[in-house]
Amino acid sequence: MDSSWSEVQHICDPNLNKVSPVSAVCWDPYHELLWVGNDSGRVCSYYGKGLQRYTSWKAHKDEQVRQIRVTDRGVISLSPKSIQMRDRRGLVKWNISNEQTQDLHCMTSTTLTNGELLVAGQQDDMLVVSLARGAITRKISNASNIVVLKSLPRSICAGSLLGEVTLRDPRTMKVEQRVQAHTATLSDLDVSGNLLLTCGFSQRQGSLIMDPLVKVYDIRMAVRTLAPIPFPSGPMFLKMHPTLSTTCLVASQTGQFQMCDVSSLIMGSYAAPAQFHQIQTSSYITAMDISSSAQTLVFADGASFVYQYADREDFDVNPYSLPLTTPDIVQPLTTTMKDDSPLSSVGMPYYTDPLLSVWPNNKIYEVGAQPTPIDEEILKNMKTIDFVGYAPNPGNIHRNQIPRKKKVVTKKNGPKFRSEQERELLQASNVLVGDDDGPHHSGRRSSSVGDLSIADPTVLNMPRYYQRVEIQYSKFGVDDFDFGYYNSTKYGGLETHIRNSYCNSFLQVLYFITPLRRIAKSHIKIACPKDNCLLCELGFLFRMLEDSKGQNCQATNFLRAFSTIPQASALGLFEPETPNRNLSFSTLMQNFTRFIMEQIHQESNIPSANPLISKALIRDITIKSEEEQEKILEIPSTMQQLFGLQTLSQSKCGSCQEEVSRITYPFVVDMLYPKKNDRKSRKRSFTSILKASMYRENQTKAWCANCHQYQPTTTKKIICGLPGVMLINSGASNSEEALIWRQNGPNSPKSAVVQETTAADSDQGSTNEDAATVNTPSSWLPERFGIYINGTELVIKALPMGKEIPPEFKGSPETCAIYELSSTILQVQAEEESTHLVSQIKISESGLESSTDTPWYLFNDFLVRKIRNEEVFSFKGSWKTPAVLQYTRIDLDSLLDLDALPSKVDYSLLFEDLTVAQEPNAHPRHEVLTEDEMPKPGTLVAIDAEFVALQQEETEIRSDGTKSLIRPSTLTLARVSVLRGNDGPKEEVPFIDDYIATSEPIVDYLTEFSGIVAGDLDRMQSKYTLVPLKVAYKKLRLLVDLGCIFIGHGLNKDFRIINILVPPEQIIDTVDIYHIRNRQRKISLRFLAWHLLHQDIQSETHDSIEDARTALILYKKYLEYKANGTFGQVLEEIYEAGHKANWLKGSKEALSRVSSTPQMDTLMGSNPLFTTGWPV
Repeated sequence: MDSSWSEVQHICDPNLNKVSPVSAVCWDPYHELLWVGNDSGRVCSYYGKGLQRYTSWKAHKDEQVRQIRVTDRGVISLSPKSIQMRDRRGLVKWNISNEQTQDLHCMTSTTLTNGELLVAGQQDDMLVVSLARGAITRKISNASNIVVLKSLPRSICAGSLLGEVTLRDPRTMKVEQRVQAHTATLSDLDVSGNLLLTCGFSQRQGSLIMDPLVKVYDIRMAVRTLAPIPFPSGPMFLKMHPTLSTTCLVASQTGQFQMCDVSSLIMGSYAAPAQFHQIQTSSYITAMDISSSAQTLVFADGASFVYQYADREDFDVNPYSLPLTTPDIVQPLTTTMKDDSPLSSVGMPYYTDPLLSVWPNNKIYEVGAQPTPIDEEILKNMKTIDFVGYAPNPGNIHRNQIPRKKKVVTKKNGPKFRSEQERELLQASNVLVGDDDGPHHSGRRSSSVGDLSIADPTVLNMPRYYQRVEIQYSKFGVDDFDFGYYNSTKYGGLETHIRNSYCNSFLQVLYFITPLRRIAKSHIKIACPKDNCLLCELGFLFRMLEDSKGQNCQATNFLRAFSTIPQASALGLFEPETPNRNLSFSTLMQNFTRFIMEQIHQESNIPSANPLISKALIRDITIKSEEEQEKILEIPSTMQQLFGLQTLSQSKCGSCQEEVSRITYPFVVDMLYPKKNDRKSRKRSFTSILKASMYRENQTKAWCANCHQYQPTTTKKIICGLPGVMLINSGASNSEEALIWRQNGPNSPKSAVVQETTAADSDQGSTNEDAATVNTPSSWLPERFGIYINGTELVIKALPMGKEIPPEFKGSPETCAIYELSSTILQVQAEEESTHLVSQIKISESGLESSTDTPWYLFNDFLVRKIRNEEVFSFKGSWKTPAVLQYTRIDLDSLLDLDALPSKVDYSLLFEDLTVAQEPNAHPRHEVLTEDEMPKPGTLVAIDAEFVALQQEETEIRSDGTKSLIRPSTLTLARVSVLRGNDGPKEEVPFIDDYIATSEPIVDYLTEFSGIVAGDLDRMQSKYTLVPLKVAYKKLRLLVDLGCIFIGHGLNKDFRIINILVPPEQIIDTVDIYHIRNRQRKISLRFLAWHLLHQDIQSETHDSIEDARTALILYKKYLEYKANGTFGQVLEEIYEAGHKANWLKGSKEALSRVSSTPQMDTLMGSNPLFTTGWPV
């Protein structure tokens, strides 16, 4: 075939806030239009050779547009659960969405003249839709798993998910012939005349392999297999030529396409060598189509790009296209002047002389303020004589004086931005806003946050500090928000502007479990080969929280690693993109708790090398199964030793009495409440419900290996060993269960009554002790309870605080334990607001800020504050519901030997040049450290990092025309370079220059500011040292822990995006060194290099090695000036030179570089006074 196909143009989906892959394309056979549908349910049309946007509408609500079909009447779009037809202007003609449209995939028109549409998918029935009526006229059964439909004059071809193609009679829709085209699934098929072409996958050794050829069949009489068309890159899409009946277009997912002549293969005649064409796409091909004129092609990819190809310069979409309906031209309004017409309705003419309305300044003066309203008490006693009012002085004002009217200051519900505070401090030292009111400064809590006495936390109304806290954004992004306003403690809070930040509450709970913190910190010391290891990310997060000293932190890296786990997505643990007011965060948190504990266990478990941190928490048990007995002899993981509830699960067949036993270590106890029809359920104690949840026996049908069939089976769960830390899912997921918490017990936990449950207690009744509990002034949730195991019997008692421990709980730690409440996670919901989660954590005595403090603290994301004990144990109001409870053994410290954990730090990452790139550069720009260069405390290193955008910023235009930032762009680390800084032969030589491999879609490489281009972060294309984010992060973590001093320019922003907290004493920032405190401007690195070093850096793009080296030289220059005593003079000269040059080099070409984009502000300039690139 002709090899003259070339790209004409490519366009991108104009919705830049969200990258949505294009899922369907279709040329209009009647007009010069291209129809495009994407995964978000939007359908767009593009007009003419320039593909100008014509119409756009949201056809399906957040559902993929799977196919578009164009008729002379309108445009039909298909999604999994709906079919819709509109005219080309977007007006809806009909829409079908009901229980019959469950999972649709494809559609085609029938060959009959009555205007019907066939629709099928992964559902039981094929549907016949009347185009005129927009209704389903009939159903065709036994037509399931169909993914492709094509029509011929005498048959309907249907391709199934199982690789089979069926030919049906178009009148009766009965199957006439079947073809097993592929052993696995079918990807596409097309028909023309008597030819049937298919492509798909085969099943080989349990895996799907794409068939490297297009299969061809003759379907005239009996189906006959013809010579296939070879396509080595793997065919994914097929489209028959509209004018040449034996020619087809074949394309692969990687972007290769070819025009093939089937007839030459059938006749065995000579054919020219295959001409392949490659689409220059950064993603994968998702759809394609060929126009009715066969002169132009269209391809779409997963990055929202559409590519147009043509075989000639002057091409047409259709041989004969109809004219399009265009918008009417709006005629200008004629102005008719009347006596009462405003003059502003007449436009202003051009003028050169001053207008009469331009008054001189001496003619302008302020109008006096309105008089102060007279006190109502004075008006009541006033007497009027000769139109003059007289009244006695009430005594609250002086004679012949009136009170000055104070200026009303409207305070917003939250702190001022940092830029506003700095601006006020720079403008004046004493700004008067009234007689008694002063400016609002950071660090002083307003009534919106409150103190301990702001409200009674045990009443029905929710205190203000439990409300959802939101980050407000100025034009300078998140760094301009004053987090210190919400937290005056030494404990760090976690930010909320990250997806799945609902996990913050449980992450705070895990951090304050000291043994787990030690386990996570020990894990990051060893070499962990897993890229997205959650235990590693927990260790990194805990290190940040330890160093925070009350500073806000963010769990960005942990949540990013969490979002990559397929099992978490399958379990529905991800927060929806659009807020859902009906979403139960309590249930979501309980599911997350079970998942994350099991996930951390899997990541920490090394059966042959698990350290034994507590022998006392694991009991030796003998069971019949030798296989299970061998497993018991292995040392459990550290998570099982600390959190595992050692349980013996026994299953006994009701027929053959065969008994099977196995040991499990569940990490979470799910509370099972009594049935709704149980009248005494609301009188049950917490301990009785907990005991019934732990000690369970039920009957069900299960497979018996001895009987070889399903038999009635009795299953028992017997508690054998008690954990050091017990996690309890409260399970209060409905109103009946939540009512048990609110109606049982008053608000004070001061005198906890002893509640006892034994194995003899009925699971469906309550004892006399339970009834006594209701009448006792105590909290239903015990602050302390004890458990002991007596054979197979389990006894749980609520124990009062400050009283002597009963003797039955002073036995062996393997069978006896006393637990105290350490933390709770609550679902909180104010009126007319969506739910959110907070955690209440009891800080150990060694961790308290002072010995007189209350041990309980509230962690509401980045709001941290002290709370009373009564708040923790009161559930009277309906605004809070318990989600997760954490109890800790009071003797846990004495039972653990955490010194058995690995303590030796693995520094091998610093001495190895690892890369995941397939073809890295053989001569990299960096030279890794040798063991003789091992960094020591005080070692100088220069650092700079570059970033790319994963999500564009979200803004809105207000009614007054101003732009408001809703959410800043999401950035991720793309490159980090670290240079040697100490004097020596290798000074300024980089030892780290890592590019970060990412699988997430990148919406903007920010090449002008980062120097990163497409392909630099791709494992297959990159020529640089490419490493996972965790490897680069761990290198920096090692340097921080070794005590290195980091030198750079604007490091606070870099470290924030990297998500690492470096102590201030380990940072030397040249942006702060070369800055005069009473000056607003902070000087850019480029200007400092030009003025002090006479170097022109960042002329075309940014290079992190160059920027880090420049910052290091500037620091050495500073030391020279400081030693000579001339630094103050030099700094003044820099500012003076900057003002004279307008902070430019002085060349005209530099003016073109003075621009500020939202990406640059987000990437480089968190401070409103900090200029990036060239200062302006």
